Amino acid sequence: MGRWLTNNVSLMVLAVLLAFFVWVVASLQQDPIVENTLSAPVVIVAPPAPNQTLSASTLPPTVTVRIRAPQSTFESLGASGVQVPVDLSRLGTGQHVVKLEPTIRVEPSMLLSSRPLTASVTIEQVTEASLPVRVVVEGTPAIGYQAQWPVVNPDRATVTGTQQIIARVASLDAVISVEGARSSVEQTVRLLARDRDGNAVSNVSITPASVVVRVPMEQRSNFKDLAVRVRPTGQPAEGYAITSISASPQVVTVFGPRDAIQQLPGFIDTLEVSVAGATQDVEQRVGLNVPPNISPIADNMTVLVRVRIEPQQGARTVSRKPIVLGITDTLSVKVSPPTVDIVLAGPQPTLNGLTQDSVRVEVDAAGLGVGVHQLTPNVVVPEGVTVQSVLPSTVQIEVTDASRKEP
Repeated sequence: MGRWLTNNVSLMVLAVLLAFFVWVVASLQQDPIVENTLSAPVVIVAPPAPNQTLSASTLPPTVTVRIRAPQSTFESLGASGVQVPVDLSRLGTGQHVVKLEPTIRVEPSMLLSSRPLTASVTIEQVTEASLPVRVVVEGTPAIGYQAQWPVVNPDRATVTGTQQIIARVASLDAVISVEGARSSVEQTVRLLARDRDGNAVSNVSITPASVVVRVPMEQRSNFKDLAVRVRPTGQPAEGYAITSISASPQVVTVFGPRDAIQQLPGFIDTLEVSVAGATQDVEQRVGLNVPPNISPIADNMTVLVRVRIEPQQGARTVSRKPIVLGITDTLSVKVSPPTVDIVLAGPQPTLNGLTQDSVRVEVDAAGLGVGVHQLTPNVVVPEGVTVQSVLPSTVQIEVTDASRKEP
């Protein structure tokens, strides 16, 4: 037996090798070895330290890799089977060369080649600076008004970025428009970092990102805003009534010598508008009854008057003195004009029975300080009666210190 084994051992080894070869050939036929070229995404798995940032790099989005592996391996790779991880957490400031080493997450496989092999990155220190907020006022106020010094809150902000970029920031601007403004303009405005040439600086963060800007407006002493009061004459045809009267614009600006301007009341009349015998609406552009030495600005030479005429259901125009509310004993007020015309509509018997107390014109002056104010009056009427229009639509309230005597 021993001699037989000795004489046939070579045959036995050959048989085993032959069997292994047959098995390998069968396996390769079922799952052949192939080579494929793939694009592996470059992934930053660890960013720079918290006080640092990646300011520049030649890191490609993908690396081209060539892999040899069984066909089944490629089928199981999936979208994230091959990646190029990049760790930036241990790099200091400055320029560095980073190796691009692909990782294959499925075996068996062999990496044959990859391109590119390296990339450069620049790490910079993150810094911050506190800068004052500069308000940039754009546009032109309405004629006769001028913008005052703007107020901003908060008046400083912190800009954060790389040292190189922070060095370029010359100002933090809050841009606000006052185009056509007649009163103070207040807005929440986003801050914009700019360089010395006025160009926007990107890749910075600003805290807070927005500020509140208020630009006060002041009317020049030789200009004044006046409420327009329409003067209709005559009566509509029998069975018709005026249900509303309006003027566009409702307020006009006039100018002239300072003394003459200061003596003007808070309203200006139109020239007469005839509604005699009217059975339909009257729409007419009319001039203004301008006092001597006073001139309207170019856009206010005339106003468009609309008088609505409707079959009479019940309408009445009454005049009332405005009642000023909310004024303390230490202040005194002067109202201009002294009376307000109110066009009312409702059941005719109710309108015929209106008394002085049943229709009131109230002006809320609570909280107003010394000075001249334009306010919108509130009309109180009985139930069932509606207010069609109020002429003028605003009244002027002049508040003075009651303790001061006139010189």
